Amino acid sequence: MPDLNKVPTGKFNPGYGCAIFAMMILTFGGIVTWVIHSLLEQNRQIAGFTVEQAEPMPALGASDNDKEALREKLSAFAVAVEKGGAAHLELSVADCNVMLALATDAGIGGDKESTPYPDLLRFTGFDAQSRVLQSEIRLPMNKLPWQDGKRFLVGSATFRPEIDNGSLILKIEGVSVPGKPVPEGFVRNLKIWDWLDVAKKKNTHIADALKKITAWRITENGAFLVLDSQGSSH
Repeated sequence: MPDLNKVPTGKFNPGYGCAIFAMMILTFGGIVTWVIHSLLEQNRQIAGFTVEQAEPMPALGASDNDKEALREKLSAFAVAVEKGGAAHLELSVADCNVMLALATDAGIGGDKESTPYPDLLRFTGFDAQSRVLQSEIRLPMNKLPWQDGKRFLVGSATFRPEIDNGSLILKIEGVSVPGKPVPEGFVRNLKIWDWLDVAKKKNTHIADALKKITAWRITENGAFLVLDSQGSSH
């Protein structure tokens, strides 16, 4: 059987290849331009509510006695939870701040160029009506890749505990900076992160205990954050 030779019936136009190549360049260039524009716009907005220099957080003031007392309270709660019975943990504002120090002592936070928890925030109160934990924050933030140094968000934040996917989580509910508007889109991005996630990954005992917490509340007078575990019978 003789070989078949395909012979083009139309004329070849080199302009087709040039047009396709030009379209590719325009498309890719448009994407790059959009990405750069978005990056610069985001940088401009962040610069509007951050500062180049910020005073460090005041000293935590957690004594060795404070740490030991909280360790005993946390240990007693963990033991009760492990046994499967009902357990309740009452944490004051001072306890929550001492817990920041305990996290640092346990190597939770502060590694891999991250910032230790005591340098990030300080709890200031509980709001029973809004069901949030109030705090002062000092969040270091990266600049653009070609810029040196850090910038800081210095203001206040509210945190809301939640029971999600069978575990206690803690997420930012709102952020405010005196005299400067903080875009909702930025706050929405902050709401994604569980601030207990690092502790869960670092310590399996903490992760297991948080999975057994079934409810939380703030006392009416705003004095305590109460974590409840109803035990294995529920």
